[in-house]
Amino acid sequence: MQSAPPYLATTTMISLHQGLITGGQFTQISYNEQKAPIDTLKDAVAANAFHDSAARFDPPKCHSHTRVKILDEIMDWILGRGQDTLVKPFLWLNGAAGAGKSAIAQSTVERCIERSLRVASFFFSKSDPTRNRPESLVATLAYQLYCSFPETEIQTEMLSAIAKDPLIFNRTIQRQFTTLVVQPLKTYLSRHKFPDPQTSFLVVIDGLDECIERASQMAILSGLADSLRGANPCIQIFVASRPEYDITQSFESKFLKAIHTRLSLDLDSESDVESDIKLYLSDQFEQIKDDCNNSSFFWPKLDQSWPGEEVIQELVSKSSGQFIYAATVIRYVTSARPKRPDRRLDMVLELRPHAGDHPFAELDVLYEKILESCKDIENVLEVLSFTMMRGVDWEVSAYENVLSYDEGEIGRLFCDLGALVALRQAGGSVGPQDMHLTILHASLSDYLRDQARSKKFHIDLRGKYIGRHMAKVLRYLALCDPDYDPYNFSSHALRAASFLVHNSPELRWCTIPPELQQAVFSFPLRPHVSFSRASSRALDLAGAFLHVLRIMALKDPNCSYLENHQRRNSDPMIILPLQRYFDEEAMALVLSLFCHLGSHRLVPWCDMHSTLAALDDVLPNLTFSRILLNDNPFSIDDDSILNSLWISEDTGQPGLLDKVAQSIYFDYMHRLLRSMSAPSPTVYAKAAKVCFDTLPSLPVPPFSWKRNGVADDTEDDPCPHLIFDGKYFAGSWLFDDEDDRLWQRENLGAAYFTVLGGSICNGEENHEAYGIARRLQTLADSIKLRRGLLWRAQCLCLLCPSDSWRRRPL
Repeated sequence: MQSAPPYLATTTMISLHQGLITGGQFTQISYNEQKAPIDTLKDAVAANAFHDSAARFDPPKCHSHTRVKILDEIMDWILGRGQDTLVKPFLWLNGAAGAGKSAIAQSTVERCIERSLRVASFFFSKSDPTRNRPESLVATLAYQLYCSFPETEIQTEMLSAIAKDPLIFNRTIQRQFTTLVVQPLKTYLSRHKFPDPQTSFLVVIDGLDECIERASQMAILSGLADSLRGANPCIQIFVASRPEYDITQSFESKFLKAIHTRLSLDLDSESDVESDIKLYLSDQFEQIKDDCNNSSFFWPKLDQSWPGEEVIQELVSKSSGQFIYAATVIRYVTSARPKRPDRRLDMVLELRPHAGDHPFAELDVLYEKILESCKDIENVLEVLSFTMMRGVDWEVSAYENVLSYDEGEIGRLFCDLGALVALRQAGGSVGPQDMHLTILHASLSDYLRDQARSKKFHIDLRGKYIGRHMAKVLRYLALCDPDYDPYNFSSHALRAASFLVHNSPELRWCTIPPELQQAVFSFPLRPHVSFSRASSRALDLAGAFLHVLRIMALKDPNCSYLENHQRRNSDPMIILPLQRYFDEEAMALVLSLFCHLGSHRLVPWCDMHSTLAALDDVLPNLTFSRILLNDNPFSIDDDSILNSLWISEDTGQPGLLDKVAQSIYFDYMHRLLRSMSAPSPTVYAKAAKVCFDTLPSLPVPPFSWKRNGVADDTEDDPCPHLIFDGKYFAGSWLFDDEDDRLWQRENLGAAYFTVLGGSICNGEENHEAYGIARRLQTLADSIKLRRGLLWRAQCLCLLCPSDSWRRRPL
């Protein structure tokens, strides 16, 4: 007898329930019964993805009376009442991270259920492994369809399809959705007529960007689109997601572009969103206050005005139109045990330190996850750091040019960060060259600047970035045509120069990188600042560059050679144009005053920018007026614009923006003039002549000041309204009088004081025997007060009321 195969068993007896088999040979086969189709369906479902799943307990939804406009638009699309004549089967709601997309999707589902509309939903979540992949999507939607149509052809046909193909859930998205959703619905609707087919079945897919595989996101959209192609409009699909690159490209493809309606929360009315966030915060704080004050365990009670309108408005502003910020604040404020919402709110506002429990830990996790998805984070952080610098709000093309990126490179860098940063066209723009980079979350900048929060994504604006940016800006300017229009604000060269002007002071906080030393050494200042025809912005650039040189020399003495090298290059281009200041009377006055501005010497001039408004028909149109009394100092064609240094910053006139850079430029010009022994007595004589020529043309100011000052510490002030404005580097004298009725009188006094003072000072410097100058000097020197400079100016004014003296020949 042959031995039995290994899968056969031999026995002498097997006992059965009602019988006995003895002897023989038998084969034992084990198998499971085929699973029922409904069980196959249930096993493939992701129950956590339901809108009312226990895993999503207390899901986000729209606060009462908020998001009314966007919710109404969605319901109009669902009910076929939209603006489109033919309702498109897809609706894509997109917006930044935390804009409230999930809350809108949740509220939409609940609204549909309240209206007895049949709806199926799937809420993706990257952190939940049961609902962060596409495998369970169609099964979950099909199960809800199955439950929505009990004891109908839909259930029968769906189960029959599963029975025929038990592995249906391993097929493509298109095959699954067509077989289990589209076809059963078509069969049902062919036998049951609805008054409005647009409301037959709604599919809501929220957080498509939370599906962890980008290829799967695209496969879901293309599969659903293919399933609906050629089908009756019985199914509508509402997708909510961030505007990620792959999802955006899918909706822009030829398969979906014509069959979807797009709603963008980022383009929603800013005022509407802000009012909704304000309403949400106001209601929540009111509820918190009532709960606390009605509790016998809560003490001390919250003030009835808490938290106050200003605090709420500040939180609204910081939200940047994103509900997640406001919701995070509320959750943090209410999470304290024991309750102390006022103290928690102070931590949010940084009025009180937090003990390790950061108010925005939830936001930090969100930002970290999004930034980790970026492929080239180093370049992304470089661009973001540049946008955070002072005075930077450029088009994307300007960033690409100045930072040496290829055209379109920034768009590719930020393609995966659409949840935080958007590339938008400015209002009235006509092409892609006008795209702007917009940070959608104001709190993102705070996160990136705080090393404790952002860690590896930290942006230290006073660290490595400022030196790199300066080097790239200088290299870009070195390649630019030096004849760029300094008043063309769209010029990339002007933008780069402005960056240097605004941010050069920040260089003092960072380590000087080698690339900056090289860029500074090779930068051709001369063609960019041609003093034979300089503009105010060219002078800004010169001052900023000199400031950079000084900072580098102070931080590292080994860099002092850079300052010496550039000064040797720039001196020759300035000396030749300065000849005008020696030859022309008007320019001689500018030179003489410039040489004493900022020194201990008296420079008797007033800030005259409001004078012409009061005295336009009184002051003569003479050389002195055009130099000092006019609010447009460039009318005298001063190409080196030395007089721009004494223009106050708050007048809006061009001039060096940073006071330190201003003083460095001032010091540089003083050094150069001293090396030329300027100004000479001849220059002072010409300057004095300009003043003397102007003096007889001025009306007599009707002053009523005291003529005798008291030389002690009393408050007896012969000119109580005349004060020195030391706010700016090259300060001026001001007439401080709150009485509007004296405005014109004081303006006339300012004009007279300036002209007379210029006559005397330049006469003194010319060493000519002007008796009045000597008498004035003697009088000023005899007053020994700690405010000697002020009293000296007042003594000038004491002589003004004398009409007989004013007309005395000098």
